[in-house]
Amino acid sequence: MSGSARRRSAKKRAFTLVELLIVVIIVGILAGMMLLSAGSATDSAKAARIISDLRNMKAAALMYWADNGSWPIWYYNGTAYTAMPLGSPGPENYSDLTTKGDGYWVGAMRASDDQSLAFSVADLQELSNGVKKSIEKQAEKTGLYGDTLTGMPYLPDMDNLQKFNADQHNMLLSVINK
Repeated sequence: MSGSARRRSAKKRAFTLVELLIVVIIVGILAGMMLLSAGSATDSAKAARIISDLRNMKAAALMYWADNGSWPIWYYNGTAYTAMPLGSPGPENYSDLTTKGDGYWVGAMRASDDQSLAFSVADLQELSNGVKKSIEKQAEKTGLYGDTLTGMPYLPDMDNLQKFNADQHNMLLSVINK
């Protein structure tokens, strides 16, 4: 084969600069779409973990009630879990659940002095709006309610609970007994 024939066949097999740029742009667009969907998946996974932790706290509160005949008050005070009345067993005695997560904590409480009303609660104040929106999507089918934090011990209006709304609420509630 002559030298000019080899050069012509080499030119036919090479990509042009425009073709390479188009491929790079397409790969960039696909990578960007993957990053967006990965963020959404992370938010959904964190929301599912919070809902699972809320259910586990509910189970721990039911075990506490079986042992003590009353509902617990377990809440996070910023550094550790507080059990009320003081000296009563905390959630760690009833579950291996790590009740303080990344940007949230989960507790269980009775409503005021009324021993018949109890709920598990998750404080979502430090969570991103994406995680809260993911919880909102799951709230209706999982029987979760929302409220705003009014101080500790937290006492919601159990007669006027609303469906969780990510834009209005920073507390997630699951009724144990009403």
